[in-house]
Amino acid sequence: MICYVPAALPQGASHQVASVALGSCQISISPPVVFVTTNLTSAISKEPLFRDIVDRARYLRHVTEEFSKASLSNLVTSPKFEAFARDITALSTRDLQGHTLLKARGTDSDLKCILTGVSRDLPLKLDAIRAAHDETEIASALSKMRDLLSDNIDVIVTPATTNSGLDCTLEFGPDA
Repeated sequence: MICYVPAALPQGASHQVASVALGSCQISISPPVVFVTTNLTSAISKEPLFRDIVDRARYLRHVTEEFSKASLSNLVTSPKFEAFARDITALSTRDLQGHTLLKARGTDSDLKCILTGVSRDLPLKLDAIRAAHDETEIASALSKMRDLLSDNIDVIVTPATTNSGLDCTLEFGPDA
């Protein structure tokens, strides 16, 4: 599968001349580039699934920032936004897969719970962007999406220093 990002790249990204495969990435904005993941300081952030989540979230945070700089009046009807929406949905799915993997291991309960929350919040933030009625509301919704994507990155790359004792079952119900 191919990953694409806009021509204006964030720090840590390198441009490639041709399309490249990057894990199970399905990001679809062009021209093609590969993100070079840096600052993977936690052990879990180096695992393929979690590295993919970080790469996707970094890319989508960059796209969110680019949207914030552009005219917002027709944002939600643009093909780039449609691709962004698909990519946010794919990231939400990957976050839930991360939760499921950690749950199966019986480890990392804080991260497991946080990934569940992020997975549930991403579609809500996307809906808020779609529901915004004017440029001010769209800008606010984009800012909240950017913050959530930053959190998605930070919780994975930052080494855990303590276990807060979060209980996903209490927080998210019996299926968490």
